[in-house]
Amino acid sequence: MKTKLFSTVFFSIFTVSAFAATITGSRVGANEKSSGFFVEAFSAKGRVLFKSLKFDQNGKFTLNFATNEALVYWIDNFPVYVLPNQKLDIVLPARQSAAFVIGGSADQTAAKPTMLAETNIKVNGKSEIDNLLINEIQVAWADLIKEKKAALSIKEIDQQYANGAKLISKSKNPGLVSTANFYNEMRYMEVKLQYLRSHQPTNVDKSFFNIIDEISLNNPAVNSLKSIGLRSLVSGYYTFLKVSQGADIKEDDLIDNGSVGKMELLLQKVSNERLINEQLSQNIIYHLSISGWDTRMDKIMVAAMEKTTDSEVRKNLNDLREKYSKVSKSAVAPDFSIPDAIGKMVNLSDFKGKVVAIDVWATWCIPCMHSLPYFLKLRDKYKHNPNVVFVSISTDNSKSKDKWLTFLKSKDMNGVELHAGDEKSSAFEKAYNITGIPRYVLIDQEGKIIEDHAPQASEPEFEKLIETALKSK
Repeated sequence: MKTKLFSTVFFSIFTVSAFAATITGSRVGANEKSSGFFVEAFSAKGRVLFKSLKFDQNGKFTLNFATNEALVYWIDNFPVYVLPNQKLDIVLPARQSAAFVIGGSADQTAAKPTMLAETNIKVNGKSEIDNLLINEIQVAWADLIKEKKAALSIKEIDQQYANGAKLISKSKNPGLVSTANFYNEMRYMEVKLQYLRSHQPTNVDKSFFNIIDEISLNNPAVNSLKSIGLRSLVSGYYTFLKVSQGADIKEDDLIDNGSVGKMELLLQKVSNERLINEQLSQNIIYHLSISGWDTRMDKIMVAAMEKTTDSEVRKNLNDLREKYSKVSKSAVAPDFSIPDAIGKMVNLSDFKGKVVAIDVWATWCIPCMHSLPYFLKLRDKYKHNPNVVFVSISTDNSKSKDKWLTFLKSKDMNGVELHAGDEKSSAFEKAYNITGIPRYVLIDQEGKIIEDHAPQASEPEFEKLIETALKSK
């Protein structure tokens, strides 16, 4: 019995290890001193391979990866379709250094990082139609955009789509054909979106949008995309769908990576686990960092946690919900204790009974510098009103504290100026989830948050919120 069990285990281990792709190759002109490159591969589980490869003295490399499924390997950003037991020998194009161009002439003393001299990747000793099919589709679309740019016509876009379909028909591998068709359709939609950004949607026929019916976010080929490709797919699909329904392509909802509409799309139409576990959670994180918590997010978060299959992602979403809801609209504002310019500790509780307008900024932040004068102008406008206080909180680190103090003097800022960049006061940033600046927080006279992501001081709505709060008491 023990012998049989041992044999079964041994056979299982042997079977798993038998399925392994082997990729050898070289780069034109490379040697052991040449910079290496990354190889990535993705599946329904997410990224299953991430490795940095180096060249030997002959400019060669070797990659072995145990897998029982066909994958798209992103080899130095070239998509290569590889079967689980396949052996490939590829040749990467040469790299060359390019010079910065200053004033119309090349400055040979300042070289850019190495760039590809060409875009052709080759497979030695066999037909390239299968392994490099997806790469050929990608390159063809990129070349069309590069050549035509704004002059691209609908006829040329349609022709490239047909050319891609014709190329795909040469393959006899059903799995590859399905994946390649997805890539061709995805690029077709993306280039049509590019066309719409320079042309009026009213000038196109309804059939222009038919490709949206061919693309499914649940297609298994979605799993072969890199993370940035997932984000681009969801954004492009959502934008194309909404424009086909009459939306303006310039609407904030379409441009915003964390728009509620995109999250609702994923929750309502998508069953692909990677899109839910990876992309939906990223959309939620982005939205919270930019806009904070609101009632819409409560419904989305509940639905997202129900649909998410990854336990770690679900836990992270639950933690985010607890973290951001604590400083959402109408919640009691967390107290803080932050030193001012002379080191005196200032607490939020010191301003009990007042409307508190907070500007979180830093001397290195260009958008902050644009908005700060508006904040200071409002502070001066309300300086005789005992019911409102304007508090500026700098996140400059401890090494930049002298720079902050010098800035205060240069701008004659002598109001409530606090420095939260030191370790002892960094708890403020954590409590209020400060992930980006400028950030504005408004607190009412009862110590409750009016807006944790208030409009910038340069916007009229900022003062309107202050006025409303003053009148409500």
